[in-house]
Amino acid sequence: MDGPREIRRLERSRLLYVTVDSARLGETAVRTCSFEGGRAVGGDGSSFTFSGPPPAAWGLRLPEPPTPADPAEARCAVEAMVGSWSGRTRVQYLLKTTVRTVLGAGLPPAETPSAVWALLGNAVTPNGRVVPVGLSGRGSGTPELARETAEGGFARLLDQVNRSQPLPGGTVPAVLAPPAAAVLVHEAIGHFAEAAPEGRVSLSHRLGFRIATEGFHLRDDPTAAGGSAHYSVDDDGVPVRGATEVVRDGRMLRFLHSRVSARAMGVEPTGNARASSVWDPPLPRMSNLLCAPGDTSEEEMLDRMGEGLYVGSLAYGYGFGFRLEAQIRLAEEVRGGRRTGRCFSGGVLDEDRVVLTRALELGDTAVFHHNAMCGKEGQILYDVGTCAPALRLSALRISA
Repeated sequence: MDGPREIRRLERSRLLYVTVDSARLGETAVRTCSFEGGRAVGGDGSSFTFSGPPPAAWGLRLPEPPTPADPAEARCAVEAMVGSWSGRTRVQYLLKTTVRTVLGAGLPPAETPSAVWALLGNAVTPNGRVVPVGLSGRGSGTPELARETAEGGFARLLDQVNRSQPLPGGTVPAVLAPPAAAVLVHEAIGHFAEAAPEGRVSLSHRLGFRIATEGFHLRDDPTAAGGSAHYSVDDDGVPVRGATEVVRDGRMLRFLHSRVSARAMGVEPTGNARASSVWDPPLPRMSNLLCAPGDTSEEEMLDRMGEGLYVGSLAYGYGFGFRLEAQIRLAEEVRGGRRTGRCFSGGVLDEDRVVLTRALELGDTAVFHHNAMCGKEGQILYDVGTCAPALRLSALRISA
């Protein structure tokens, strides 16, 4: 299969896992492991994957990736954070440090180091409400865990959920806080802008499609400041040439491409080929999706809405076809243009892909979501950033 068009991908990784149960803090489990492997794809599309060092004939061995964060330090950080929350919690912290390279097809060799982390699990409030825990991003994550412990944002959310009422179903006007808006933008627009994996089908009919109101402008940028994604060469070996504008005035402008999907559509790749490991084929994926802010404050949006719902937090965003779902972790009643303090949790945001065509206003400050985890076709990435402002919708559909 060797030939001038063969592409070889190599990876060496180290992993650290810390599993914490608030009821058994003295039994925290700490585990480390490492792996090495590769994938080769020929010009005819055939491929093979392997575990362990590459064939000796390749004459290449990647250096060891950096050692993950000190296990004792990571354990203390997770235990301290979990100990600051009420109720019962079981979470797992993951840290993966990696060195990758892509060779062949005229590509210059370039080793790419990276580190991603995640904290996943569930918390159960004193009155029995289950609240998903999800934090992830680039780096070790220990500064983020320390900041969460000090600032207590999730602890306050747990207290509000514990005092909340079940959210009834129906259709209501809503203002979404930036974290909730980021989930909606990611699912409604981000995945819609990803080209079909391996160019399986043509999506050219989506170009020019109205996916949001005119105030929406979105771009994808693997080098965006503050973004969870951060790379100069994608997993196809394609150099990043800058941001890719995907939505202008609410209409789809272009797709995010891998090398294969771009070839199928007769365009240039955009540097968006991403794979969770070398055993997986790179797919067209978001890096950092950036939604430009508007010029309205949250207070102004609430005042103009008058009566409705303030959605503070969503979890488990999921899109399938033209349908979107997300679990509502926390929402608050709005009356007379003011938040009342009457909280709701539970229920499911049950919408269609064009929900953002009902957006009336965008907030004046865009913020990166604190959870950068994204799954697609069985591949999970922990560094897919989404930056969005608050937004006001004329109507939001909710299933109880």
